[in-house]
Amino acid sequence: METKLKIDKDADIFKVFLAHWINHTGDHIEGYREWAEKLKGTSKDDVSREIFLAIETMREAQKKIMEAKIRF
Repeated sequence: METKLKIDKDADIFKVFLAHWINHTGDHIEGYREWAEKLKGTSKDDVSREIFLAIETMREAQKKIMEAKIRF
């Protein structure tokens, strides 16, 4: 069984996945940001900072997926 992407057959499906991943990552980022803001300035401020750092990393990943979509 061939596991390589069959460009002609799977390209449209893959494009849908890329768009979904980009959008879904954005949904997660918003949820993380909401909780990081709630924790900011509390006794869990260190947790808030870690979440904000994770958000930055996720935004970079989201940009890479967008770039992949453009190149595809």
